[in-house]
Amino acid sequence: MGPLARLLATACAFKFLDGFLLIYPLYAVMFVDHGLTPWQVSVTLIAWSTTAFLLQIPAGLLADRLSRRWLLCGAQVVRGLGFAAWLLFPGFAGFLIGLMLWGAKSAFTNGVFEALVYDELREAGRAEDYARVIGRAQGFGFAAILLASVSAAYVVRFGYPAALVASLAAALAAAVAAVALPRATRTLSLGKADYVGHLRQGFAYASRHPTIPGVILLLALSQAFGGGLEGFWPVFGREVGLQTSQVALLAAAIGAAQGAGAAVAHRFRRAPPSAFLVLFAGIGAVLILAAMVFQAWTVALVAVLAGLFKLIDINFDARLHDAIPSETRATLAATRNFAGLLALTVMLLGFGPLANATAYRTAFLGAGAAMVAIGLALLLARTVRRPA
Repeated sequence: MGPLARLLATACAFKFLDGFLLIYPLYAVMFVDHGLTPWQVSVTLIAWSTTAFLLQIPAGLLADRLSRRWLLCGAQVVRGLGFAAWLLFPGFAGFLIGLMLWGAKSAFTNGVFEALVYDELREAGRAEDYARVIGRAQGFGFAAILLASVSAAYVVRFGYPAALVASLAAALAAAVAAVALPRATRTLSLGKADYVGHLRQGFAYASRHPTIPGVILLLALSQAFGGGLEGFWPVFGREVGLQTSQVALLAAAIGAAQGAGAAVAHRFRRAPPSAFLVLFAGIGAVLILAAMVFQAWTVALVAVLAGLFKLIDINFDARLHDAIPSETRATLAATRNFAGLLALTVMLLGFGPLANATAYRTAFLGAGAAMVAIGLALLLARTVRRPA
C-alpha cells in the first residue's frame, strides 16, 4: 500500500470510529428525558463550546510541536471518560462534565486531524487532493453517524446506558485508530520558539493575508449555526412529534445528507465566495420554512440543510489550508476553530434563553432569520466593497 493509499485508509478508519457513537443522536433527548430545561440543555452545550475554544489555541500550538496522532489518541480517551460520567451521574452535573470532556476532545481533534492530513499530502506533492481526501474521510464519519443512528433506534429500547456503553467502546477503538495514522513530522522543535512567539507569528501572518480573515469568518458562521443547531435537531424532531427511535432515524438521515454534502463538496471548489454567502442565507430561509410549518415531514428539510452546511465547511477549510504555511498550519487551523466556537457560543447564548422564554419553535425561527440577515449583509458588503 502506497503512502497516499495508507493515509486515505487510516484517515477514513479514524473518522468512522470517531463518528460511530450510538449516543450521539440521542444525547439531547436524553438530557430532556432526565428533566433538563431548554436553558440547561443550552448551558451544557455552551460548556462544550467554551471548553473547546479555551483549549483550541493551546491544542493547535501543541500539534505544531508534538505528535499529532498521539494528541488525537488522547482526545478520544478523554471523550470516553465523559461517557463514563454520563453513565455514573445521569443528571445536570454529570451531563455538564461529560460535555466539557467532549469539548476537550473537540479541541484536540478539530484542526489537528486536518493539519495532519494536509501536511502528509503536501509532503507527497498531492496538496491539491486535500478537499477530495478530507471529503472522503468526513464521508466515512457521516456514514458512521448514519449507521450508529440506525443502530441506536434499536438499542434505545434497552435504555440510554446501553447506547453509552457502546459509545465508550467506540471512543477507545478510535483512540487505537489514531495511533495507526501516519507518523507526522513535528514542524517546530521544542526549543526553536516560545509558545507566545509562535502564536504571534501565526496571527500576524493571518491578519496580513488578503483572504484568510474572510475565510475564517464564513467558517466561523457556518460552525456557529451548523454545529450549534446540530445538537438541537433531535429536539426539533421530538417537538414535531417523532418518537425516540424515530429521532435516531432522523439523525441517520442527517448523517446521510452530511455525507453526501461532504462527498460532492470538492465539485464546488472554484465557486466564488459570494455563491457561498447566498447558500448560507438560503440555508437560513429553509430553516425558517421548516420552523413555520413545524410538522413531522419538515425533518426532511432539516436533513437537507445539514448537508448544505458541509459544502461551505469543506470548501472553505480547503481554501484556508491552501493559504497558510506548514509551520503554523495547526495553530491557524485552531484559530479558525476558536473563532467558530466563539461564534457558536454566542449563538447558543441567544438560542437557549429564547427557547426557554418562548418555545423551541421560536428559537429555530430566530436562528433562521439571523442566518438570512447575516448572509445578505455580508453579500451586500462584499458587493459594495468590490467596485472600490
